[in-house]
Amino acid sequence: MRPLVLIFVLALTLAACSGEQISEQIAEEAIGGNANVEIEGEGDDVTINIESDEGSISIGSGGDVPNEITVPLPDGAVVVSSVVVGNGASVGVEYPTDRYDEIAAFYDSWTSGSGGTWLTSESAFPHGDGQTVRNMTWQAEESVMTVILRDCYSLDGTFEGPLDTACLSISQAPGN
Repeated sequence: MRPLVLIFVLALTLAACSGEQISEQIAEEAIGGNANVEIEGEGDDVTINIESDEGSISIGSGGDVPNEITVPLPDGAVVVSSVVVGNGASVGVEYPTDRYDEIAAFYDSWTSGSGGTWLTSESAFPHGDGQTVRNMTWQAEESVMTVILRDCYSLDGTFEGPLDTACLSISQAPGN
């Protein structure tokens, strides 16, 4: 998985700095020719998809939740990243920040009714201009499954001013 992630970072950097064709060629050669690299869009609206024998990675707005993710997501998620390796997967999605409490309540309810034991943690800390960054984590005790909700900046934001997004990450290992 590590080489795939490194190639992904390289492709993302190249896509931002050079043409799509050059980025695809360099990424495919670095992986060893056993990859399909697609770069779609331009400027701030770029999506990169890499498929190889090791798995797949996608980053950008508007992708799909991998089929390997069995954890439910509240409606309205905007997929910003996904990774699939074997039967394991992770996905990162965004929601409007005003849905943070609703999403937290959704996962509190879902984890309590899932039949397993979940370790839950919650934290908050100051972040410039009087804001507070909230973070909640649900970790399955019997399996490798994690849900993380936090305040953040949207993928297409300027990273200035108030935090404007509720970011949700879900990771799931094979068999979970």
